[in-house]
Amino acid sequence: MSIQWVLVSGFLYSEIILGLLLCIPWISCKRWHRIFNSSFIALITQFTNWIFWCFLFALVVLFADALREMSVYGTADKKTDLSSQSTPAAHEHIMMKLFRAQRNFYITGFSLFLLVILRTMLTRVSKVARLEANHEAALKQATSAGAMNKTLLDENSALKKLSASKEDLLEDIKRMEELEDKLKAAEKKAAASKADAEAMKKQSENLTQEYDRLLEEHQKLQDAVCPSDKKAD
Repeated sequence: MSIQWVLVSGFLYSEIILGLLLCIPWISCKRWHRIFNSSFIALITQFTNWIFWCFLFALVVLFADALREMSVYGTADKKTDLSSQSTPAAHEHIMMKLFRAQRNFYITGFSLFLLVILRTMLTRVSKVARLEANHEAALKQATSAGAMNKTLLDENSALKKLSASKEDLLEDIKRMEELEDKLKAAEKKAAASKADAEAMKKQSENLTQEYDRLLEEHQKLQDAVCPSDKKAD
């Protein structure tokens, strides 16, 4: 087997191994995405399209060469069968070449098929990993938004309670002011009543004093008018 077919067969084995690894269920798309985003793989993936088209072109060329050899040695085999001068060694040599051409045809054909399949699989895995990452980010964002919404609702309810308590406090303050006004009015009334009582008391005292004075004067007048009667007695 020449060097190019050794490389193609090695490439085919690598494709088979990679395909089997991609089929392992416990390696998630997220982990594959992390592997693809590693520093070394990321350096290679920058030239993914260029590498893919180079491999595709090389495999197509080798596939066409294998087809050409199959056509050539298939025709030569028929000619040797029809020729009466053909030897068994020549027929065996042509069959060996035809077998190699067919082997190379299948190797390159499967390599081309797996190359397209693996490119599609890797593209889908990368897309699924990005979708999962976006889903997780959206889920985290929704969770944080829900928590924030709950916090805002709690704060709103607390503000409503505080506003209600503030209104109650304002009502209590208003009632206290009304009671203070009533108390001041009652104090004023009490002061006025006290002043009136003191005035009446002073007036009563004055009346008592005037009554006593008048009583004394009356007694003096009686004494002055009737002194003889007191002497006769």
